[in-house]
Amino acid sequence: MNADPKPKRRWMPVVLVVSLALNLLIVGVAVGTVLRLKGGDHAKAPPGFGPALYRALPKDDRKAMRGELSGLHKKGTSGRKQDFEAMSQALRTVPFDPGAVEVLLLQQAQATAALQEALQTQWLARVTAMSDEERQAYADRLQDIVERGPHKHKKKD
Repeated sequence: MNADPKPKRRWMPVVLVVSLALNLLIVGVAVGTVLRLKGGDHAKAPPGFGPALYRALPKDDRKAMRGELSGLHKKGTSGRKQDFEAMSQALRTVPFDPGAVEVLLLQQAQATAALQEALQTQWLARVTAMSDEERQAYADRLQDIVERGPHKHKKKD
C-alpha cells in the first residue's frame, strides 16, 4: 500500500458553506422583493394623506402651490441648519438640560404645523375653486392614487 495518505481537502467544506450562504442570500432577496412588491403589509398601506391629496391635484395646481409656498419652505430650510446646530449644542451641554431640548423640539413642531396649515389652506382654496366636474375628476384621481399605494405613482413631481 501507499505510505503517503492523501491530504484532506479542508477547503471543500468551506466552499460548500459559502456557496450555501450565497444561495440563501439570493433566495432571501428574491422572496423579500416579491413580498414587498406583491402583497406585503407595506404594500397594502394607503399613501400618506397629504402627499396623496397633493399628487391628485392637476399639474398646474401643484406647480402653482409650490411657487406660492416656496418662500415659506425656503425660510424653514434656511433655519433648519441653525436649529440642528442649536440641538447639537444642547445635547452636548453638561449638565444636560432637557428643558432646552424640549424648547427646540416645540419650535420645530410649531414650524412644521405652520407649514402644514399653509399647505392645507392653499389646497382647500384650490379645491373650493374647482367646478363640480373638476372635483369629481380630482376625487377619481385621488382614489386611483390610494388604490395604487404609497410608492406606486407614475412619476415624481
